[in-house]
Amino acid sequence: MHQKIYRALFSLTLGALLSSPARAQERAPTKPDSAMVQAQIDEAKKIAGSFWAPEEKFLCEDSRTFNGRSTPAADPGPFKMFDNLYAIPGQYSVGNGVVYVIPTTAGLIMIDSGHAKDVEPVVIAGVKTLGFDPANIKIVIITHGHEDHVGGARLLQERYGAHIVLSAQDWDFIYRPAAAGAPAQPAPPKRDMVAAEGQPITLGEETITPVFVPGHTPGTIGLIFPVKDAGKTHMVGEFGGGFIIWAQYTDETGAQFVQSLKHFEQWTKKMKVDVEIANHPGVWDNFPTKLAALKARKAGDPNPFVVGPENYDKFMRILAVCAQASLDRRKE
Repeated sequence: MHQKIYRALFSLTLGALLSSPARAQERAPTKPDSAMVQAQIDEAKKIAGSFWAPEEKFLCEDSRTFNGRSTPAADPGPFKMFDNLYAIPGQYSVGNGVVYVIPTTAGLIMIDSGHAKDVEPVVIAGVKTLGFDPANIKIVIITHGHEDHVGGARLLQERYGAHIVLSAQDWDFIYRPAAAGAPAQPAPPKRDMVAAEGQPITLGEETITPVFVPGHTPGTIGLIFPVKDAGKTHMVGEFGGGFIIWAQYTDETGAQFVQSLKHFEQWTKKMKVDVEIANHPGVWDNFPTKLAALKARKAGDPNPFVVGPENYDKFMRILAVCAQASLDRRKE
């Protein structure tokens, strides 16, 4: 029954949506960028400097011809990022999201649940590898309702009694009727907790602040929360809605996406975010380099995932500028 009513867009993960030849051809540039778009690219380059150069290149320049195909990275295995934040990357890519785990005195908070096909071999296995008991997963916060983020939630809900948190809009989104002829999809989780902007999600001593950032889906949320590193507190920002204007966006949702980036930036400035993580990390945000540095880290070395408030602000500004450039490029 659930599969019959489950909407087709649940299956349209970013990678799958962008990989078809028709989509790639649709976005292939037929002429050089206009002076307006080139000015936006130049602005992004200036903001990026050398620190965020890979982000600018991927989002502003390579996005002109990117066909959505992304080779999954080799799974580095679960690892500890901070005293109270762990990552289960799996084969992270455009079409495979990273799952994060926050331990608390009252159980585990999980951010996203991965693909349904990966929940057993990657997510649950990863939780065990990290030394935690999956039965202690109490809350799973879903950043948005695409299958690579919410696909494993039903199993975690049914097996361990985990509470599943989405925005009200994305609860509706994952229960939309499927389009005619759409392939069968994993059953969505049963409706449960609702995230609302600025209303803390708390378990034990840990609190996560959701921020409403629609565009990628109708109810995408970004997350802001504290972590500790060698006793020092830092603030994490995770923009939950992907990273660019791709072919699945209409002009309306594309404009909404840009505004959401700016909205999240305001929140991250206010809350002094200095740690960047993403649910689809990669070369574009220096994830492999940071991970290698983390594994080689010695006592007293800085945590490579701490970028500082100024660099985090630049990160968000580049996202917004390149997203606007991509949207404007498509209109020309």
